[in-house]
This record gives sequence, C-alpha cells and structure tokens, in this order.
Amino acid sequence: MAALVAVASCCAPEKESSLPRDFESGIDTERFDSVFTGVASRPCDELHSLMVAKDGKVIYERWDTGHGPDELHVCWSVSKTFTATAVGFAVQDGLLSVDDRIVDIFPPEMLPEKHSPELDALTVKHLLIMASGFKYDFVSDVNSRRSPEPTKMVLASEFAFFPGTRYQYNSINTFLLSAIVTRLTGKTVADYLKEKLFEPLGIYKYVWDESADGLSFGGWGLHTTTENLTKMGLFMLQKGVWNGRRLLDEAWFDEAMKVHIYQNPDSQEPGNDWAQGYCYQMWACTHGAVRMDGAHNQIVIISPEKNAVITYTAHAYWGRLLMEDIWKYVWEEL
Repeated sequence: MAALVAVASCCAPEKESSLPRDFESGIDTERFDSVFTGVASRPCDELHSLMVAKDGKVIYERWDTGHGPDELHVCWSVSKTFTATAVGFAVQDGLLSVDDRIVDIFPPEMLPEKHSPELDALTVKHLLIMASGFKYDFVSDVNSRRSPEPTKMVLASEFAFFPGTRYQYNSINTFLLSAIVTRLTGKTVADYLKEKLFEPLGIYKYVWDESADGLSFGGWGLHTTTENLTKMGLFMLQKGVWNGRRLLDEAWFDEAMKVHIYQNPDSQEPGNDWAQGYCYQMWACTHGAVRMDGAHNQIVIISPEKNAVITYTAHAYWGRLLMEDIWKYVWEEL
C-alpha cells in the first residue's frame, strides 16, 4: 500500500531519545545472529532488523545491508496495536467505554437511515477483537482514497455475521476505531498519540498515512524505526509505565493483552503462533507472550516471562520459520 497523505512528526534528531544499552549482559547474543543466517538460506526472504531488549535495556541490535537505525520502516498491521492504545487513552480520559455502541458514537448523518440489528449491536470491543461481523474489507478503497467519505461507507456496509459471535480479521475494524478516536478527541490517532504516548516515550521519527477524510489509517500506514517499536513493546511490557511515570492505566493492559476470542474455537493448535487467540488488536503467542504483528513479518514480541521485547522488521514469506528461529535462537537464550 503506497503512502498517500502522511502525517509526520517533527523529526528532530535532538529530541529522539535512545533506550539504554547493555551489550555486556552476559547473555550469548552471538546466537541471535543465527536468525539472519536462517533467513539468508530461504529464497526471497529478507530480515531487515532485529533488536532485543531485556530488563529495559537493549542487549542486541543488528540491521541488514541497506537498512539502518533511522529507517522509517513500514509497520503494516503493527499500526493496529498503536490505534488500540489510543482507544485505551480515550477510555482513561472518560471519553468512551469499550462496551459503547457504535451507533451512539457517530451522529445520525454518518449512519445509514435504517439500522440493521447487527449495526445496533456493534460495540467498540467487537472492533478491538476482530469480531465486528463486517462482510467486506474496504482497505483498498480507503487506501486509494476512492471514497471521499470512507467512514460513512463502512458504517453503511453489510454484515456477514452477528457481532461478537466469531473472529474474522478485517483491517477496516481498526480504521473505524481510528474514526472513533478522532470523533471523540477532535484529533487524528497520530496527533492524539503524539501527546499521550509518542512524546513521553521520546518517539519523534514517524509518519502515519491518512484517508481522504483526514483520518490516520489506523489499521495500517504507520512508518517508524525499529527502536521506536521496541519502546512501544517495553511500554506494554511495563503495563503503561515509562521512566517511573504511569501514562496509561494498568487495567487497560490487563484487558488488552489477554485473549478475548479464538481464531478457531474448535482447534487451538498448541504449537501454532497464529492460533493462540486474539487480544485487543494484537495476537497471543506460544511461550506465554503476545505480539504486535504486521504483514511480511513486522513483529514486536512482548514476553513477560523473560521480561523482554524482541522486535524485528522484514520482508519474509516464511514467517513461521522466522518465528521458530526467534524462539530457538533468541527467546531461549534470554
């Protein structure tokens, strides 16, 4: 998806903060290099970066040739977890509840004249857990800016099932969450998070693409650095605390990082990282972890057991093999 309209930070290098480093941690980080070796053995796969933070400090970082620390890497659906966090801040600010109905948030002129029972029942939580029931994914329409009023188009669209009854991944759910945040705050998700999250974490290098009606895409469109993604992972690992200061309620993370729905209720597949359940715009993993997950393997693994965050950016087809190498060569060493 090409960038169309972008909201950029004031990318001031002097403001961008760095995480503390500890390259003498005693952990055998040389084994981490095996992840790059594995990717190199698979045709067409690329691993652009790998960063590992343990106990709040970066203990390993490596970029492939042609990539580097300052690269604003396309995040794809990793963007979704940032949008969900914006919803968390709006909840903390008393602007909404996850149980609020969508028809109570948007004005009548944004809604179809006749509401279906499905639309009447649809809540913020249904969007957060990919259980809205929307039949179509309008990502290409929103991304291409073919529709001048994409939010209104989505709200008037058909349903394939009743909200909350099953899981179906649909990026338009997150776009609608972005529209909700803007409706309630008067700010795009990018601008709202700039105040609430990005500046407190020292994140200034980012771009977030926008829709025709001026909304952050929400479910995609964020571009930022590997280190900034690691900061976000640490913020989640610390359940909303940054440098000793609480930014977001711990209760939000208790809900956001737990499984609310399963991809296939009849088959949990214990060793399958894509079948462990879905949280608030993030995935449950094996090894007791959760992850932010974007197309072509943009991954931020948050592991409470290891008190660690593993971040990698890539363009890889063999995603399961890549994650297997992460568990084997990185996670087991932590």
